[in-house]
Amino acid sequence: MKRLSARALACALALSATFATVPPSAADATVGPPEQSAPHVQGGRIPRHFVGLSIEWSLVERYMNPSARPAFVNLLRNLQTGVLRIGGSSQDQMPFDATAPNTNRVITPEDLAYIRATLDEAGDADERGKPRWGAVLGTAMSPPGDTKPWVGPQHAKTFVTQGVEPAFPGQAAKQIAGIELGNEPDLSYGSNLDRYLGDLAAYADPAVTGSFPVIAPNTSEDILPWTTLADPTAATRYFHDWPLILNTGAPYMRPRAGEFGAYASDHFYPLARTCVNKPYRCASTTALLSDEHLASLDYEVYTHATEAARHKLGYRLEETSTAANRGADGVSNVAASATYALSAMFHTACPQPPDRPGANTACTTGAQGLNFHNAEVRAFFSPEEGNAYYNAVDYDPTEAMGSPAAAPLYYALLLFARFAQNTDGLRPAYVTTDAERKPEAWQVEAKGREHRLFVINKADRPATVTVPVQGTTVSVDRMTPYDPDGSRTLDAPQVRIDGRQVAADGGWPGFRPSIVHASGHRTTLTLAAGEAAVVTSASRP
Repeated sequence: MKRLSARALACALALSATFATVPPSAADATVGPPEQSAPHVQGGRIPRHFVGLSIEWSLVERYMNPSARPAFVNLLRNLQTGVLRIGGSSQDQMPFDATAPNTNRVITPEDLAYIRATLDEAGDADERGKPRWGAVLGTAMSPPGDTKPWVGPQHAKTFVTQGVEPAFPGQAAKQIAGIELGNEPDLSYGSNLDRYLGDLAAYADPAVTGSFPVIAPNTSEDILPWTTLADPTAATRYFHDWPLILNTGAPYMRPRAGEFGAYASDHFYPLARTCVNKPYRCASTTALLSDEHLASLDYEVYTHATEAARHKLGYRLEETSTAANRGADGVSNVAASATYALSAMFHTACPQPPDRPGANTACTTGAQGLNFHNAEVRAFFSPEEGNAYYNAVDYDPTEAMGSPAAAPLYYALLLFARFAQNTDGLRPAYVTTDAERKPEAWQVEAKGREHRLFVINKADRPATVTVPVQGTTVSVDRMTPYDPDGSRTLDAPQVRIDGRQVAADGGWPGFRPSIVHASGHRTTLTLAAGEAAVVTSASRP
């Protein structure tokens, strides 16, 4: 931690005093010491490539062309390490053609060159020679049709041999986290599971996809309460077919694990932009931050991560965001999206199954990573129409294709990447309160003997939280809803961390934590609506 001057320390302590001022409407909460949440356990690990972004093939140029690339690279560098997934609905609709002019309707070697250049610039290999950023490259795998007669194993083989291999030769192949086989086969294959399983075996064969890792099943799920997901008689797409799917895919996946491991992948959306006759799907900030929808995320991740582990595979939530169908205006593009995203990353790393309370407090089961999806506002062939509401990184929709910019949700990625990613000792922290919606707390142990406690206020009013600490002073970094006129909270159009914003060139000016006094190994913070704080203190001896 950077040493503060006496004057700066005095200013910081004066500033921290304002945090203890409790507004009349604030709710009180206490975070218990580690022994109350998970006694005698070391906790889980959050891997170094946990965070990630996902974009459609039709948007590669909008993020990665030479004009846009410098800012996009800076946005990736801020996160230090991660996985960039190129896929989604577009991969089953856009053919690869090694000789076609580059447009939004075809995948070309130029697209792959842009991806390679972006990964190279985002970070050199680390001290162990491992890539800081990897890519998932999606290829079509769905039943062919009148509009896409080209779909088939031969097309996938051409994509690999004429596209991926020339762009990532030799040591550069380490940057490929995997070749993703199809997008949401539960939709493209529907009830024809047998056909999907046959195609999965055909495409996963090294004769088609070469020596690269392969990623499957990339399934989606209807937006349902976890109790419905848990019902084996309910209509839940391929949710309960994962054992059969992994029986087919795992023998091809395990032997070809690359630098990012062999893993199964999944999609999850808590809400939807449209919800006619389906109130559970309707998007609002209240619903987005509800325990009800996080319980469905917990159930899906815990169930499928457990099944993946049974097949000796990892698990990644490779596509997710705030609401399906490209998000909801006023929900997905406001401060509440960052509050949700931070919470969702912890629940994905350490799901708490609602049907088995306390079963995973040691965080032994969970995902190795998560990708927030970025798309066009309406359809993936129309990037000029603008950004999907849920984008973490907004692109320039004009022909100029200027610099991408950080949206509210990006700040959650940044906070998590810099303070939670690549840490040990992950555990949920015990919170007591009489408030209707209690704050959420998670703890991790970082290198350098630092104990970090994350406290997230998902309520629409302030919360005063008493937290355990080590030492007499601690540093506090805050992710806060921001509106220039100060009139909004969860629906604020912007977010700040420590009062700072990402620069126009994508660079991050650095964190500026406040220094807060502690007494009796405890300190009290007041969190605004939707605000989150990271409290850093020395770890116990």
